[in-house]
Amino acid sequence: RSLEMYSDLYGPYPYDRLVVVQADFPDGMEFSGLVFVGGSWFMHYTGDPASYLTLITAHEVAHQWWYGLVGSDQALVPWLDEALSTYSEYVFLEEYYPDLKDWWWSFRVDAYTPAGFIDGTVYEFESVREYINATYLLGARMLHNLRADLGTNAFFDLLRRYAEAGSGRIGTPDLFWSLLTPEQLAAVEATRRRYFGGF
Repeated sequence: RSLEMYSDLYGPYPYDRLVVVQADFPDGMEFSGLVFVGGSWFMHYTGDPASYLTLITAHEVAHQWWYGLVGSDQALVPWLDEALSTYSEYVFLEEYYPDLKDWWWSFRVDAYTPAGFIDGTVYEFESVREYINATYLLGARMLHNLRADLGTNAFFDLLRRYAEAGSGRIGTPDLFWSLLTPEQLAAVEATRRRYFGGF
């Protein structure tokens, strides 16, 4: 369902097939047309969508667009794929399990009290937790605020146009923001100042 949904939202799935592999490590990892999802999440899955199996699978599938279709410098600008993939988890739940929207923010984001700015390089964080909190979790907050600033239709139009403009290329923040009109840039300025230390 996430594959179909993201194809509708972001543009056609860029590969001939998708393989989901039960991994022997406790995390997820994306590759082109292939995702690994932690084995323990399969073993402990009870059928409840409020689970890491559901969230991380949706997250890794989203990477087929944000990393696969549109590349990014994952060391210097990691928010361009990780924030978009994390927020895609929320978008998936919003569509198929709307009763879990508040749970997702509490469980996935707020429980870790993320702080700082989202535009740090991987070399600037002192721990993996600090990196995840800023890049993934605050990144999802930033995108949600951006959606509120622009409106839902304009927000998803932005993501689709970013996928089109960046297809087969290394996407950049300049490309992302260049797709907004001057009026839209003005509407999102406060959000950008709040979440980007280099703004």
